Amino acid sequence: MDKKRISIALAIAAVLILLFANVPCSNLFGLLGMLLFSGFASWEFYGLLEKGGATPSKRWGTICGLLFIASTWFHMLERISSNQLWSIFLLLLIATFFRALQQSDLKKGIENITTTLLGLIYIPLFWSFLVRLFLSGDLSKPGWAAFYVILCMKMSDSGGYFFGTRFGKHKLAPTISPKKSWEGLFGGVVFCGIVNIVWMLLSKGHLNSAIPLSPLHAIILSVLFPIVGTLGDLVESVFKRVVDAKDSNTMVYGLGGILDMIDSILFAAPMLYIYVTLFLK
Repeated sequence: MDKKRISIALAIAAVLILLFANVPCSNLFGLLGMLLFSGFASWEFYGLLEKGGATPSKRWGTICGLLFIASTWFHMLERISSNQLWSIFLLLLIATFFRALQQSDLKKGIENITTTLLGLIYIPLFWSFLVRLFLSGDLSKPGWAAFYVILCMKMSDSGGYFFGTRFGKHKLAPTISPKKSWEGLFGGVVFCGIVNIVWMLLSKGHLNSAIPLSPLHAIILSVLFPIVGTLGDLVESVFKRVVDAKDSNTMVYGLGGILDMIDSILFAAPMLYIYVTLFLK
């Protein structure tokens, strides 16, 4: 095992836990954090596409994503309505289409549209559901529902890494990510289950002040999180494999870039949002 990688991951986790546990979710530091993660991840994703020879509007796509994340934040604070939020998103999409008219090469114009829109959907749209969960409870309290997602996914990743490196023999997706194994996925379920047991005991059956969590739903989510998170990892791995890149960036030793750190969360947050909407409210 890479002890340095584990030490860095634990240090980052400690800082995030302290921030989540002590800062009210409506604090502007929360918005800043959401913008930073979304912005860096979008920039890295567009960079990956450029390595593969694509020509997305890197700066435009990143700025549009930041505007949508900020709009989602203020929507959750009831500063703008749902209709206004989606009107902003539609305007950004339409403007992205119109930007293709500037291209003299029509083929490049279509490629510019599709790759830029792909980045807008993959990063800011999916990330916006973590913002929704973050602000879904008492605004004077920490963003416990978002913290729950991040904790489940990071512990699931740790379980996958631990079980995979020690016991991994049966490849999960050898053509996409040779290091992932079924044993690693099982380890993710085990670690995520432990998180849910502890969470149930400490929270007395709640994700936050607005969302209840029964033992049955906790068990179901303990299985869903590792599965969805693994699929999220594999989606990013597809992009990296196409452009022959090991990581989206080399910002953090052993962990890669911001996109590498949140790739599973990008799919886990919408999954939990859908699950809460359908079954917990």
